[in-house]
Amino acid sequence: MPTDPRLADSDTEEGIRAQVNSSFEEIVRLYQADVRIMTRRHFGSLAEADEVAQEIFVQVYRGLPGFRGESSLRTWILGLARNQIRVHIRNESRRRRRSETVVPPELLEAEAVEDVDPYQTDDAQEELDALNDCVTRLGDRQRWLVEAFYYQKKSAEMIASEVSQTAGAVRMLLMRIRKQLADCIRFKVTKRSEDQT
Repeated sequence: MPTDPRLADSDTEEGIRAQVNSSFEEIVRLYQADVRIMTRRHFGSLAEADEVAQEIFVQVYRGLPGFRGESSLRTWILGLARNQIRVHIRNESRRRRRSETVVPPELLEAEAVEDVDPYQTDDAQEELDALNDCVTRLGDRQRWLVEAFYYQKKSAEMIASEVSQTAGAVRMLLMRIRKQLADCIRFKVTKRSEDQT
């Protein structure tokens, strides 16, 4: 019986038994290059590729007792690798979608600004006047949401129960209102600057 499981990489029962009986460290040593090559083809970051490769070997370790020998050990490991790569890509894309919807667009578009107290700037009163004017121009429902959340300090969950909506829907409405207010303020401040010049 061959001592190197890679040499025994055949479909014969004897070859399969030799592979399964090899120590896990030996299996990692023999197949880590194949697995790392496969993961590095799919991921631009070496750290991410190595992280996925490590998870693949965790799956190999857990699955070894159930390995039935219907294929070679190498084929089985690379099959696990393909599945784990798919799982990682799917989970990563879900995580990115969640983070994209959680972060308000205005934060992503915001330019770097100095750490200055906004009430100590020359434009603070002008912006505050613009905000007050913009809030009065909101519809009744939007104005009620702003007052409930910002002035009465009600949580999105409390507001949601009052209006028979989900907390997520309330947060989304508030995000849209904030964007609408920001656009309104920007327009008013810009228009006043242009009028003064």
